[in-house]
Amino acid sequence: MQALRIEKTGSFDELALRTIAKPSLAPGEALVRVKAAGINGSDAAAVLGILRFVTLPRTLGRDFSGEVVEALDDESAPANAWIGADVWGTGSERGFTSDGTFAEFVKLPLAALSRKPKTLSHIEAASMTLPWLCAWITVDTLANVKKGDNVIIIGARGGIGSAAAQLCKDRGARIFGTYTSLANVTPPPYLTPIELTSNTAIRDAIAKEGLSNKIDVLLDCAGYEHPFNDALMTMIPNGSGRVVVMAVHAKDGLFPINMRTFYTKALVLKGMSSSILDSAEIKAFLDLLSKKIDSGAFQGPQAVTTVDIRDTLAVTGALKEILTRASHVRSVIVPERTKEQN
Repeated sequence: MQALRIEKTGSFDELALRTIAKPSLAPGEALVRVKAAGINGSDAAAVLGILRFVTLPRTLGRDFSGEVVEALDDESAPANAWIGADVWGTGSERGFTSDGTFAEFVKLPLAALSRKPKTLSHIEAASMTLPWLCAWITVDTLANVKKGDNVIIIGARGGIGSAAAQLCKDRGARIFGTYTSLANVTPPPYLTPIELTSNTAIRDAIAKEGLSNKIDVLLDCAGYEHPFNDALMTMIPNGSGRVVVMAVHAKDGLFPINMRTFYTKALVLKGMSSSILDSAEIKAFLDLLSKKIDSGAFQGPQAVTTVDIRDTLAVTGALKEILTRASHVRSVIVPERTKEQN
């Protein structure tokens, strides 16, 4: 089969299309024909060597949507109930310490299989799994957003931020979301938009709403110094304020934090890692998400672009692009023979 591989890290030039053996199955595993594989910032970071725990050589890719073509139960008998099923997935060690989804086939535990939403194409489904998993971990596991919470999302237009907004809405929170610019943008009606026109834009907008010192949760999906510190000024000062971060755009990974504001408000800071949930927890979330999307409770992606797996220059371009822009337009890799399929 064909797969996009790296033998070493440090440059996008290391990414190459290789012909490798199709994965063989052990008892309790399934083989999925990949119809589409989502491109994420962590894929780019793996190529560049930013993620030191990635082992080599490695097939990249964490997200996928596809069809189960082989499956074995724990007794090595065919698991016929899954053959032909349309499934989706993300997370775990895939693409980091085991081979990932930028390939024609990927194997995974039978117990981790999750049926994709019936109302989404494979291209749409593959574009959203990791951003939504990150949003779920952020909103549910780390911030524990509750009904009545006042929430600020920095980077509400991106893949994670927009998913987090839907999850917060579903829980009955009041949501404020930041945008670099509101030109040519239509924020969702359940979110109060804040345009970042100055270094005090967030606290000014929150004060206008009468919520100074009443923000319960800050979710930073962007990783820039000024919006982060501006938002800290709005947080509740009673020890219940929760702050979750998942990005930083400084090359050295550093930016100043107003520590006086942080400790005088008795805030709690947590970092989001998509690998903190195990495969069973990820499956449970994806099963829930699939039902919510098919019911209309959650909205799928608005814009997805496709890249042929054979076009390594286009793949490299998509990896570079996701590091330099908000990911409101998602990109997926599609094996050439299924390029026109849903």
